[in-house]
Amino acid sequence: MQKRFFSSLALSLFLNLLIKPFSVLVIDAGVQRVLGNEVYGQYFVLLSLSLVFNVFLDLGINNFTTRFIAQDTTHLNQHVSKVFYLRLLLFLLYVALVYGGAWMFNLASGQFTLLTLLVFNQFLIQSIAFIRSLFSGLHLFRTDSLISVLDRAILILIMGAALLFSISSITIFNFVLAQTVGYALTLFTAVWLLRTQIKNLVPTFDKAYIRDVLTRSFPFALLVLMMLLYNRSDVVLLKQISTAGNYQAGVYAQGYRLLDALYMLGMIFAGLLFPVFSRMIHQKSHELLELVQISGKLLVGGSLGILFIVSYHGSYILRLIYGDKVDSESILVFQYLMMAFTAMSFNFIFGTLLTAGGNLKVLNLTALLGVLVSVLSNLILIPTLGAVGCAIAAFITQGVVSTVLVLISYKRLKVFFYLRSLVAFFMLIGSLYGSKLFVQPNISESQALVIDLVLVLVFSFVYSIIDLKFLREIWCLKEDSQ
Repeated sequence: MQKRFFSSLALSLFLNLLIKPFSVLVIDAGVQRVLGNEVYGQYFVLLSLSLVFNVFLDLGINNFTTRFIAQDTTHLNQHVSKVFYLRLLLFLLYVALVYGGAWMFNLASGQFTLLTLLVFNQFLIQSIAFIRSLFSGLHLFRTDSLISVLDRAILILIMGAALLFSISSITIFNFVLAQTVGYALTLFTAVWLLRTQIKNLVPTFDKAYIRDVLTRSFPFALLVLMMLLYNRSDVVLLKQISTAGNYQAGVYAQGYRLLDALYMLGMIFAGLLFPVFSRMIHQKSHELLELVQISGKLLVGGSLGILFIVSYHGSYILRLIYGDKVDSESILVFQYLMMAFTAMSFNFIFGTLLTAGGNLKVLNLTALLGVLVSVLSNLILIPTLGAVGCAIAAFITQGVVSTVLVLISYKRLKVFFYLRSLVAFFMLIGSLYGSKLFVQPNISESQALVIDLVLVLVFSFVYSIIDLKFLREIWCLKEDSQ
């Protein structure tokens, strides 16, 4: 099981490191550079609005499907047939909620066309996600990995050509339309690849089955809704509360874009860990605690290394991406959001573990706490600090949620980081920051960045954040039978 997980993880990381950072840091950032913070900020607010209600397109069905199929693959054909109409009904509910939210926030009439396209994109995204949940539940991780980057690869081709050869054609609408093309082609490809797994599919409207799925998946849906509220509603609040709301949203988007790129990588871990954790917990596997250690060290240790780099080179990195459109606010937002990601890295491990174990009541209570902390922090900090206050609120929220999840995991599942893992984290931090205190070479910023990246890599090996011996042992293990 671990061998399959890590081989799939390696492929996912390779593909996502190859495609998604380029898409986010070159294509998305390039569009923002061309259009400016004000125009891009308007789009970012609309995108956040469409994402806040995104859960109603799914209501936890995808997570439930992964867990359900991973534990018994014989249910695949029946399950897909009977949730087809349910997903169509959920789309209608989602549309009503998004437009209701747009009306409540007094959205300008000229923005409804763009919002409609974003709504359709979310339908395509969730349809792709549902098929990926089937691939994941079947442990077809490599197929899932390929589908996970296809839409972004298509976007790179379309918008990359526009940035190189036809900058005058770039508008926010055309940017969103290019995303639509990518999602549509990806959905078609995913359906085509799934055809060998599903035989004689005939959609069936089964009220009893739909009621059962909704009852069993509702806790997942509630959890996702509250997570979206404390992760995405801050942008909507920023637009409504702060002066120059669209511009502030654009400033926040500069730092959030890099957080989003890292979040994608974290979700690769979480997406692969979820079915593996589900099966290990179901089978009471002794390998569970070891898998938590190695995946946790990679995620948390990696986030600490990133935080170190941003602490000293955040300004240089932002100016490399956005040029002269970076100011002191952008840099502070970026640094606080990277601190939030360090806290978030614990969520990817322990939140996924608790979800796989079915501990949804405590997860929902924790997420509710996160919503309350997020809203309260934003209401206090945004009026005086704007985008910077929004980023500080994100750090506070993620820190509180992470702490609670770690404590619950220990209490409910007796899963925790070994003492040697915690010592490795502290040694990594101490060595990295200590090296800057005692060594201050008189070199260019680009050279200093390269040296610090090498230091992060070297100390990660020294303190077994990246443990080659353990990875080699896992690689040599015989795959568990299905």
